[in-house]
Amino acid sequence: MHSVRTLAVFLAGATAASLLWGRALWYLAERSAALRRVVFFLMGFTRRPMAQVKSMLLGAIYCGLGLLAAGLLAVGFGLQVFQWNTPLRPSYLGLAILGAAGEISLTNLLVDLVCRIPGVGGQQRLAEMNDIPWIKGVRELPAGLAPLAAALGGVTEELFFRGVVQRILTDRLLVPALVAILIAGILFYFEQLLQVQTAFQAVVIGCSCVAISLIGGLLVVLTGSIGPAVFAHASFVLFFMAQGSETPALRHKTTGLASR
Repeated sequence: MHSVRTLAVFLAGATAASLLWGRALWYLAERSAALRRVVFFLMGFTRRPMAQVKSMLLGAIYCGLGLLAAGLLAVGFGLQVFQWNTPLRPSYLGLAILGAAGEISLTNLLVDLVCRIPGVGGQQRLAEMNDIPWIKGVRELPAGLAPLAAALGGVTEELFFRGVVQRILTDRLLVPALVAILIAGILFYFEQLLQVQTAFQAVVIGCSCVAISLIGGLLVVLTGSIGPAVFAHASFVLFFMAQGSETPALRHKTTGLASR
């Protein structure tokens, strides 16, 4: 393992990037007057409603900030982002499909267990997930665009947390794989946590973060490639978008099942 100082510097940088990334989306969506001015400017070039223009702009900014943060960390710690330890292979598709199914199933299980805890309120509280600003934004988009926008957000998150953070920890700083998966998962949860409004939302989002981080992290370790983890995360998002929402928390309205 590299020096404790190097590890501490990386953890500080990765934590700061994660928190700023998550907080920036919240700030831009809820407080930024400059963003509103840009939205009004862009509306001069399209007939789309203001809510759709704002959502598309926020989605682009979110992905752009994530890629920028990933690039800065990769350059700073000598990671070649697009050079995998092991090249992509057709056999990885099976693992990617299993990974997607695992993320969906584990999230369903965890949220179902949470909703059974006395005093939590049960599945009827899952409607609270509608109030998370980024979920509102995704639901404002046209039906054909919403799944793509949501999937791109998931892809960006994988590139940052598993493709850069986890791989720097394992490949450059020689941190044990399970510890690296845990650290990347905690940072992923913190980034998501800054976008919720209630304790229940935080718990439900946490369930999906556990599933995505554990299974996605293991896929990266097993294959040496970020590709299967990206596929699994994007499939996770698209699966629930097909049910009418990016999050399983909203899916219960039509299926009665609990998930992310």
